[in-house]
Amino acid sequence: MLDYTNAVGSKVLHAAVLPVVVGLAIKLVEGTFSIGRFAEAWPVTVLFVFAYLGAWSLNSAFEQYPFLGQFEAAFLSASCAFVPVGLVLHSLLGPSLRMIAFVAGGGGLAVYLVDQFFHQFRDSRLVVIPGGVSYRLLATPGVTPMKDACLDSVDVDGIVADLHSSQAAYHRLIAQYRLTEVPTHHAGYLYKLLTARVLLGEDCRTELTVDERPYYPHVKRASDIILLAISQPFTGPILVAASLMLWLESGGPVLSWHERIGRHGETFRMTKFRSVGTGDGRENATSVDRLIQKLRINELPKLWNVLKGDLSLIGPRPKALDFSPELFEEETLLEYRHYVRPGITGWAQVTHGFAVDEARRELEHDLYYVKYRSAALDLLIVYLALKSVLSGFGA
Repeated sequence: MLDYTNAVGSKVLHAAVLPVVVGLAIKLVEGTFSIGRFAEAWPVTVLFVFAYLGAWSLNSAFEQYPFLGQFEAAFLSASCAFVPVGLVLHSLLGPSLRMIAFVAGGGGLAVYLVDQFFHQFRDSRLVVIPGGVSYRLLATPGVTPMKDACLDSVDVDGIVADLHSSQAAYHRLIAQYRLTEVPTHHAGYLYKLLTARVLLGEDCRTELTVDERPYYPHVKRASDIILLAISQPFTGPILVAASLMLWLESGGPVLSWHERIGRHGETFRMTKFRSVGTGDGRENATSVDRLIQKLRINELPKLWNVLKGDLSLIGPRPKALDFSPELFEEETLLEYRHYVRPGITGWAQVTHGFAVDEARRELEHDLYYVKYRSAALDLLIVYLALKSVLSGFGA
């Protein structure tokens, strides 16, 4: 708690530099600094201070998720905070103050990025104790095992072990590090941090608790509707063009309907573009099919289900009615996965592609999303989805 308070105080102190940045912007734009002009530019100062603190808060949330580098997280959080503020100022201010806001915004962004550059993180040195589910952690990419011979002498930041089932041979080592106030972490906790998945396995007991968030579903539903309205000028013409191409190539209906499992296990009919290929394999797909799949246009008809409330833009992938519950180690996990609305894209799809082959891995990602769902995680999924579309990852 003390570290967090110190961090907040540090960021507030850094944000206090922004009024100086605004003053310098006035000097650069108008050639001289004026107290009166600085007073007129108070919306610029106030909003950019809030943008700086908002970017820091959002970046702090991104830091708990893998698959996003430190500088990438800094640019993403800065974009989400500074760009909306810039658009607001552009609509409120006159031409002369707009230029001051533009220069001040660039300076504030530079201050933020320099601050992030000088606060880089180093890799943690952790000792992973064998036994129990620790083998799952040792098999995770990026985890390098240490030799037993150097365990007693290495300077470490923490101990990692299966606290439910640790081997007796390492009890002395664990006790030794505890005497030096080195923290001990459960292997499942580190597994979630490194993989963004909930640890599942035949040899571990799955305990998943889902916090009630009474306002989050309503905020997310409102966000879905707003984003649908904003995207309509872009998605509408694409839907019309794709429908016309499919109709010209094959004739007949261009949409197909499929039964899917929705929130709380209720069924609904999901729509998507009808495949015009001659078979189920991708090698038999037509040129229109391949184009629609590559550009992910096949996902756009599902926006109708989002409008109806069957789907959300973000959530676990909707399963067919013949989905086998044997994939779940406990029947209650099926209820957890259906605790939220399924989505067009989700945490599993943006981290391991839209064609997730391992059912267990997909389930671990889905349960992670249900447990830690938040606005920051939704924003990160949107960013990674756009990144995957542009890069072709998971196509």
